[in-house]
Amino acid sequence: MGTKQGRIVVHFLAAFLAVFAFLACTRDVSAKKTDYSPVFNASYYAERYPDLKAAYGTNANRLLTHFLTFGMSEGRQASEDFNVDVYRNNYPDLRAAFGEDKKQYYLHYLNYGIKEGRSGKGTVQAAQQAGWRGIPGTDHPSYEQAAAVLDSLGWNLGAAFNWSANLTYYGHGKADMPETGDPGTRWFASFGFNNHKGNCFVMAATFYEFAKLCGYAPRQVVGYVPSARGGITIHSWVEIDEGGQTYVYDPDFQYNKKNAVSGFKLQYGQKGTWRYQDYHQMHE
Repeated sequence: MGTKQGRIVVHFLAAFLAVFAFLACTRDVSAKKTDYSPVFNASYYAERYPDLKAAYGTNANRLLTHFLTFGMSEGRQASEDFNVDVYRNNYPDLRAAFGEDKKQYYLHYLNYGIKEGRSGKGTVQAAQQAGWRGIPGTDHPSYEQAAAVLDSLGWNLGAAFNWSANLTYYGHGKADMPETGDPGTRWFASFGFNNHKGNCFVMAATFYEFAKLCGYAPRQVVGYVPSARGGITIHSWVEIDEGGQTYVYDPDFQYNKKNAVSGFKLQYGQKGTWRYQDYHQMHE
């Protein structure tokens, strides 16, 4: 009887020690948190983005939480030593692997890039000026014009979008302005760069070329939106896929000053935007 009880106690202790060892190992592993310092500096992040500073002040934990939850996917820069767009532009193999999923570039740099000696330091402008001619389909003269504008804007996509949205409106019904997308993106872009005016097709086409030179894979589309006079009217805008989501970039929506929502990086069905319908991709 005593011997049997002794064996039970021994087995119980052995099982307890095994469980304890497992939990200890698990805790050790979980304690090895990712070091985000190569791509994140709370003070830099807050100062660079006034909206974040207004929302979180200098609270490093809340700023880091925003960066991990939203900032990475949005491509926000949180350290002067790492610019995700520079990193993306420097390495064709990463672009082929990750496409427009910007968060993956941050994670690759942290997990592999640093060890491999890769760099994400520098300015987008320097990287783009050096490499945009290697982008397929940019041999048309309109891209030279687009690059010249980007040079003046620091190769900033938001500033480029505003440039397109601020073109003097030259709408449908004009003798030299086609009312369909048939001439193609390059024709409309050239018209915009040469005349500094245009309709929704021209605004979308110039932004399309800006986005393409900045390393994105944009699509200019043509479809319909509700007309202020009733019914629907033909319209053109740009789509860009990021992080598995399709976003709408509509300079003409931005041009319409009555809209409280910016036309930059909308989502289909988003409250306060137009109802985009029956659309398809335009040819270049």
